[in-house]
Amino acid sequence: MMKIKFNKYILTLFFLTLIHLGFAQTEKIRSGLSLFADREFCISGDTLWFKVAHKNGKDEKSNIVHVQLTNATGSLISSAVKKSVGGWAEGYIYVPDSLSSGVYFLSAFFNSQRTNGKHDIQLRSVFVYNRFRQVISEFPVPAKTGIRENEYYQPGVAIKPGKSLFKPREKVTADIDLKRIKSAGIKQVVMKAAYLDELAEETGGNFYFSSFESDSGAPPFEESDGILISGKVVSPVSGNNGKNVVVLFSLLNDPQYFDYYITDSHGLFHFFLKNAIGAGEIVLQAISESGEEWEVSLETVKMDTSEPVKLENRLLTPGQMNFVEEIVDAAFYSRLFGESYTPRFPEFKMTPRFKMPFYGNPYDRVVLSDFIELSDFQEISRELLHGVQYRERGNDVTLRMLNLDANQYFENQPFRLINGIPVFRNSLLAPMGSDEIDYIDYVLEDRVFGDLRFSGVLAVYLKDRSNGWMARQSNLFRFILPLLQPDNTPSYMEVRPVDENIPDLRRVFYWQLHATDNNLQIEFSLSDVKGKVKLSVEGVTPEGKMFNASEIIEVK
Repeated sequence: MMKIKFNKYILTLFFLTLIHLGFAQTEKIRSGLSLFADREFCISGDTLWFKVAHKNGKDEKSNIVHVQLTNATGSLISSAVKKSVGGWAEGYIYVPDSLSSGVYFLSAFFNSQRTNGKHDIQLRSVFVYNRFRQVISEFPVPAKTGIRENEYYQPGVAIKPGKSLFKPREKVTADIDLKRIKSAGIKQVVMKAAYLDELAEETGGNFYFSSFESDSGAPPFEESDGILISGKVVSPVSGNNGKNVVVLFSLLNDPQYFDYYITDSHGLFHFFLKNAIGAGEIVLQAISESGEEWEVSLETVKMDTSEPVKLENRLLTPGQMNFVEEIVDAAFYSRLFGESYTPRFPEFKMTPRFKMPFYGNPYDRVVLSDFIELSDFQEISRELLHGVQYRERGNDVTLRMLNLDANQYFENQPFRLINGIPVFRNSLLAPMGSDEIDYIDYVLEDRVFGDLRFSGVLAVYLKDRSNGWMARQSNLFRFILPLLQPDNTPSYMEVRPVDENIPDLRRVFYWQLHATDNNLQIEFSLSDVKGKVKLSVEGVTPEGKMFNASEIIEVK
């Protein structure tokens, strides 16, 4: 294995020098984040949309909001990470199709808050009904002893839909008087129109619990325009933490990207990806001067509360049982007619960190298609790679590169890469010929990257970028990692043609952020679903107090 030279005593990762540990809070404070959901209840398999308002403190630089869906005991169900714009983050969470019926909770936080004292965290209830089970006679609801906070502030908003009774698919036009909202210094509100679940309305809402300060070892790093990736290195033999181990970070989506970290005494490492959107495939490798192999794991970013939400079983009334049966049936027919909408798996996008490969300009780039076909890497190095020495001794293959500055070969092997991923087994390169390799970059001099020094660089790029060869190299860990969620729009906010032959079974009709500069007039069309519809104006005051003004109409 190639030995990478590094100074084990220097500080690791440049951004740790930016961390100020003295601002840790000891007092419990509000998280500064207010979360809004587009529905109070959903069916398993639905897409749940959220908006998060935050007011940055004077020294707060984070604009990356983490949103999670948990059960009452705090177990993580799903999560999303969004970049906020203008003090608001908007995104979605997919509710798993197999999720059991019960009450779940949305919450939002900054990553740095997990290790920066205790905060009052808002838990917003979401009642979930499993679409495969229609008969529900009782349901767990938040206990009355819970800290429920539905309204801090009476906004005096007038919502005027014109009448209280409507027919299916009828258009609703509602005037919203925002004069008192604006005079109170509230600049934006969330306007929503959604089907009403009386059980969720009666027993759900906003609950506040103290956060549990994480001991994961993640630094209180302010995420700005990017996401912090943390993990741990341990020995698979002894179970000890990997101290002063070099963790190499490669990004399959961008072969020019490379980073590294030297672990601390607890075996922890951290990387920061800036402006990385979608789902990225990363490769981590841990190496040390001893040559020992290490196991690498990633940390799950999660905010825990100091205690679980207490639940109590509630017997459903016949009307509530009928409600659940009807909405589950409606969900079935929505899927049958293709009305359900889940955003597609996000593609990876990121602003390039380097304008050239991280190892700099190569001494030469050899494009294999410009030459006659060569069967293996030995022939390629002999015929095309000037200054690259390839030697086979039994089953052992060694590579040496010429040091042009000293006019002699390096003592150590070069830094080798395949599709931007470091490799330490030359046998992986040995069988590769012109039919597999697209081009080769090689560097015939010392190259320095941070604290790492390479005795030359040999970078091989294959025609096939699926990287199936990685299965033949041990001590390599590949992860598909959700990064910043791209912007998207709920399907019910899109204008669709009306088709009387296809049932319209939407349960959310309107969901939008509005400025309070002028009074509003909103329009939306109802669906075929009968029942009560709640029109609401939600927001947060400059003092951080949430409010909710509403009006109920009925579809018959």
